[in-house]
Amino acid sequence: MCVDKTLAELGSFSALVKESEAIEQEWTIVLISSLSGKNGLASNSNDVERSLKMMVETVQNGGDLSRFVAFDRGGDPVQFS
Repeated sequence: MCVDKTLAELGSFSALVKESEAIEQEWTIVLISSLSGKNGLASNSNDVERSLKMMVETVQNGGDLSRFVAFDRGGDPVQFS
């Protein structure tokens, strides 16, 4: 499952867990990435889609996850070594 959320849409971690439960998508770890935008503007939908696709491909290919922030379902940080 992939979702893109702005800071305004994000809310709290517990709200994200609740949202995932509503769509009955089980998960153990959530990976988080961010985009800084350009010239004071938020990233456009193409940049967001490209970033999400790259993240999914990294996971599928067993790539380096250390560049992402990860949390377990309880909201505790997970560190990959």
